[in-house]
Formats: sequence, C-alpha cells, structure tokens
Amino acid sequence: MADFFEGIEQVEISIDNKKGRFPVFYRDARMFTLVLPASLLKLYRIMPDPRFTPTQILPGIGGISLTAFEYFDTDIDPYNEFSIGVMLNSPYWMALPSYNLARQYISKMFNVFIYHLPVTTEIALKGGIEFYNYPKFLADITFSDSADRISCELARDGERILSMSGPKIPSAFSGEMRFMCNLYQYKQPQLAEFRVNVIEGAVKMLPANVAWSFSLSSALGREIHDMVFGSRALMYMYMPKIQCVLYGPEHVPMPLMQKIITAKGFLPEVKSPAKKAAAKKAARRKQAVKKAAK
Repeated sequence: MADFFEGIEQVEISIDNKKGRFPVFYRDARMFTLVLPASLLKLYRIMPDPRFTPTQILPGIGGISLTAFEYFDTDIDPYNEFSIGVMLNSPYWMALPSYNLARQYISKMFNVFIYHLPVTTEIALKGGIEFYNYPKFLADITFSDSADRISCELARDGERILSMSGPKIPSAFSGEMRFMCNLYQYKQPQLAEFRVNVIEGAVKMLPANVAWSFSLSSALGREIHDMVFGSRALMYMYMPKIQCVLYGPEHVPMPLMQKIITAKGFLPEVKSPAKKAAAKKAARRKQAVKKAAK
C-alpha cells in the first residue's frame, strides 16, 4: 500500500508554545458518524451566510451530522474531537432533493458546514481557531467500547450535551474520502479540506441499530434536539482505522496572511552571518573607493 502522506510537504510552526506542522497529519485515528434528518428551515437559520445552502434530502428535511474522532498519533499530539455539522449542497452537482447528497456519497466527497467542533486539548483548540476559525471549545469527549459496539459522550464543564453509539459492523479498506469543511472567517466563507484514508471502514444507509440522546438540560443539546426529526438515522459511518490530512485554510484574507507570516516557522529567520557578510562587502567597497581616490 502506498504511503498516504507521500509527496505532501509540511511547514513546522509554533502553536501555544508547542511545535506543530501544517498541513496536519493524523497517522492513526478512528471515527464514527451519524447523519440525522433535521428541519431544513432550522438549518438555514443557523447558516451565517446565504452562500451556505443546506442540502435537501426530502421536502423540508436536511441532514445534521454527528461525528466522533479519536486521534491517537498526530502532529499536534493525541486528542479527541466531536463535529456537529450540517450537510450542504455540493457546488459540483445540481441542487436537487436527494440527488446532490447522493452524488456526494458516490464521489466520496462530502460538503459540510462545521457548526460546532469541540476538542480536548489546548493546542487543537488554538490552532483550529487562529488559522481556520473552527467553532471550537474545550470539552470532555469520552469513548467507550464493548465487544460489538462503540459509544461516545460529549460533555462540557461536567454537563452532558449528547451521546451516541453504533455497532462495530464488518469493515474493509475503502480508499480515500474527502470532507470539505465549510467555515466562516472574517465574515467570509472559509474552506478546509479534510482528506481521509479509510484503511478499515463501512457505510450503512438507514441503519437500524444506532442510538443517540440529547441532554435537554444543555443549551446546545436542546438546540440540536429541536432540529432533529424522527427516530431513524439516515446514514452511519463506522471507520475504526483511518489516516487523515487537514489542509488549508484555502482562502487567505489579509488579517490571516498577517497572522501566518508572523507565526514562527512559516518564514525563515534571518541569520546573523548574513548581516556580517553584508558588512564585510560594504567595508571592501569603501576600501576600493579610497584606493581609487589616491
């Protein structure tokens, strides 16, 4: 099997006084996802810009994705992450009900607006916010396993927000998938590609043996609960072994450019020998002028 990371050049930078690299490599990880039916009108209401268009699966129904990530080996140390996203229309296909999302599924390239992205470490928090404006906050993201089931609970400051679980279905090598992460930065759409090498994985449509629960005592839990329709998930992705690359950000407006060029590691530091060499050249020029004058 070819090296998934071969040919991708990285730049070392400092994030929160710790070393990191861009693009970010995730060498060993796992994830599972539920896509739930949700009110299309309510999904439109949380979009920060009309250029983000939630995909319509059925009349009046869109999709909200819940994804739990456990990253074991990364360029910014191990951490856990939980994505709450909205499935968007892909610009590559006609925005027809069901058709657009079906084409995304066939092409293995999903267009998602990232609504919330809690993480478990400071470096993941600050790097994501400063360079991409990912909507992150620190949280407790806890995985638990049984022989035939995987579960994850999301909590903040000791308060449960939601939990979900699914079966450990038979999985196999599935090749590459792309998640086009849509964000909002400096009041403009921002984009980051998250490329995933699915070493072991499987996808089920209309899965029967999955579960989720939202805490109504949590403001975020209530908000997501009020968006979701029914008790049947639209899609289940189980990927117990993956590798990933986080690219981008794709758009670099001037404030972000300034942040990038002042970040340690993006530009080479000017070394003192270069200054000394320049001073010697200037001295030689002065001596040549004196000789000519004589």
